[in-house]
Amino acid sequence: MPPDGRRAHPYFMRDMILRQASAVEQTLRAVRDTASALPDLAPDAPLYLIGQGTSFHAALAAEPAADLWLGPRRRVRAIPSFDAVLYEDQLDPGGLALVFTASGETAVTLRAQETLARRGVPQLLITHSPASPSAERASQVIATRESEEASWTHTVSYVAAITAAWGIFEHWSPRRREIAPELDRTVAAARGGVDREKELRTVAEAILDRTQLLLLGSGAGYATVREAALKLREAAGRFTAAVGVEEALHGPLPAVDDSTAVIALALGSVERDRAETALRAASIAGARVVLIARGDPAKDIPTVLLPPVPPVLSPIVDIVPFQWLAYWTGVLSGRNPDVMGLEIPRIRAARSSFGI
Repeated sequence: MPPDGRRAHPYFMRDMILRQASAVEQTLRAVRDTASALPDLAPDAPLYLIGQGTSFHAALAAEPAADLWLGPRRRVRAIPSFDAVLYEDQLDPGGLALVFTASGETAVTLRAQETLARRGVPQLLITHSPASPSAERASQVIATRESEEASWTHTVSYVAAITAAWGIFEHWSPRRREIAPELDRTVAAARGGVDREKELRTVAEAILDRTQLLLLGSGAGYATVREAALKLREAAGRFTAAVGVEEALHGPLPAVDDSTAVIALALGSVERDRAETALRAASIAGARVVLIARGDPAKDIPTVLLPPVPPVLSPIVDIVPFQWLAYWTGVLSGRNPDVMGLEIPRIRAARSSFGI
């Protein structure tokens, strides 16, 4: 258990979700204030975004903005830390790496940093812990603000890390003046997202009897549903899978029944059309379904509406309904969402068997 563990709602995870709007505002301001100290990004240098678990999802969520803002010829790749260790030949010595780690102590990310150093790839570290083993290995540290986690189910460090990466990309981009207002509006929109707790508790109540969850998301939404699936597993102990919107119509459907809830994130009109088709099919198969989207509510599908932000900047806004869903599914199921199942003896024994 955390040293100052809580035994009932409100848990620390809730505090961390409520802190997110301030964290992204403060982090973006801090990155902009110190951006002049960032190294230049050579025109032909590949950019690697490295992390594991939630930190990899932050890298994956940041990748579309780098693709869009840094030019069509830029090679940008989000790579899990473990894959960087396994396949080090993919790391070009002429590249630059952004390494994402909340605590700066993730063992496999430390190994990835050793691999980057061996390959001669400079490292910028995005973390809330500037005094850490990861910081010692990095060329430069970009510290996020107000993002130190009190819950083991990480939330605030995720959105702060994405925001820090965006601030770095903004500095490097030749379109900086065009990008800045959009980025400011998105950060402001994050403040409204944390106020949706009551609405998402109602959604959690509606799917509480479902033991398996399927999340759908494509494009910039894919990183969001991957992170959301991880939060539902960690905080609520639900078996949760994340797939692309179209993929849901080509494989998972035979596994859908009345033990399933299917939740689709749709960022644009094409995704929404296919997401609604997938949700209607899942409903016929017995699932309880929810649409999370922009625009108007669906006529025949329960809908959670999102504020209007550009898809490339949507991850810090779109993750919040899923975080609330994970929190309340856990709480209403009698789980402590802070401790990732460690209040359950069999989970504690399983984790201790391989040293985590």
